[in-house]
Amino acid sequence: MTSSPVASLGRAAGRARWSATLQGLVLTLGVAAPTLVLEENWRGRPMIDQPGHGWVLPTLVVATAFAVGGAVGARRPPSCGGLALLQGLTLGTAAAGTLLVADVVRRALEDRALSEGVLRLWIEAALLSIVIASLGGAISYLGSARAD
Repeated sequence: MTSSPVASLGRAAGRARWSATLQGLVLTLGVAAPTLVLEENWRGRPMIDQPGHGWVLPTLVVATAFAVGGAVGARRPPSCGGLALLQGLTLGTAAAGTLLVADVVRRALEDRALSEGVLRLWIEAALLSIVIASLGGAISYLGSARAD
């Protein structure tokens, strides 16, 4: 069974987009996860629970990881910017979901309850992370479209 060159090219483009999305996801999780582990275990308790503003730096690092991950995920721009935004959205959702599940599992293994306040913060952070990754994808698309 033979396929047309156009169909082969379409499949190759689809694989390249998913490959880029996976690379962006690995980058995002590779930076965000260790940063969050360090933040959570700094001097025996989360930085946000300690005096001062030490928690700001890890927050900026994680937000940057989501933005750069979204940009990497959409660096091979499709024919329309909406798809680049969707790739960033997909990446942000997968990364935020993975981090949320990892925290729930960690809390279960440590017999720590998930309070309503922590859950609310996690949902807010997940939504913001998804938006940041989506914007990273859109910025990547706009930057490559401007270069063309």
